Amino acid sequence: MNPRHEQHHEEPVVGTGKRVEYVVVELRGASALFQAADDPSRTRQTGAADLAEQLGIDLPDLLGRHYTCWETPGEYGGVFRSGFQLA
Repeated sequence: MNPRHEQHHEEPVVGTGKRVEYVVVELRGASALFQAADDPSRTRQTGAADLAEQLGIDLPDLLGRHYTCWETPGEYGGVFRSGFQLA
C-alpha cells in the first residue's frame, strides 16, 4: 500500500487531527478535484463516486459543494480523511 495514498476511515480518536473545510472545484472523469476553502493552493483529488457516497449525495451534485472532514496525519506522511459532512 502506498503510504501517501488518501484513505477514508472512521472518525479517529479526538485530538489526533482537525476538521477542515473543502470545496469541490472540478470533476475530471472519475476524479473530483477539491481544495481547502481557506487556501485554494491546497488542491487535491479523490474518487468522485467515493466522495459523493461519503457525503450522501448524487454524483452530479458534487461540483461546487462545500464539505468538511476530519484530517489525521499518517504515520509515514499523507493524510487520512474521515467523518465527511456537508457544510
